[in-house]
Amino acid sequence: MMLGMTMGMMSGIAVGFYIGAATDMFISNLVGVIVGVAFGAIFGRLGGLMGAMDGGMGGFMGGMMGGMLGVMVNISPMAVWVTALFTTVICLAMYVALIRLVQKSSFKRYAKDPVCDMLVDVATAKLTSEYHGETVYFCAAGCKRAFDRDPERYLVHALRQNAPTDAAHVTS
Repeated sequence: MMLGMTMGMMSGIAVGFYIGAATDMFISNLVGVIVGVAFGAIFGRLGGLMGAMDGGMGGFMGGMMGGMLGVMVNISPMAVWVTALFTTVICLAMYVALIRLVQKSSFKRYAKDPVCDMLVDVATAKLTSEYHGETVYFCAAGCKRAFDRDPERYLVHALRQNAPTDAAHVTS
């Protein structure tokens, strides 16, 4: 939800400001709000309906603020350029930080527990076994014990379940 809200607000502020510095309050608010709501809803969608709504709301508020800032700062060309540079640097820093945050949290590697078919986060898995040079990951101690007693049984079962069409979805 925070991703959508932040992206919506920052996009709305930036677009509203740039248009507000060049035009009037109505046009800058209108365009800033539209862009902010769109960005907020798109990025907030990762958090479900509530995330999209929060993102849209953040975009709406950002578009209004950006439009007002752009019109208010339009007192001299120097004020417009200084504020434009400052706004651009802040927006770019926020975008980079958010992209890094999403990359760090969403690109986890999972393996399927061969006993119960549950997905296990490879980075935090505490229960593993080595079998023919491969690491096998487990979600619970009971699954590990069952596998260690009869690994062939579970590997044959896992191979039967994973038809060639499903092989792209399973990581091990």
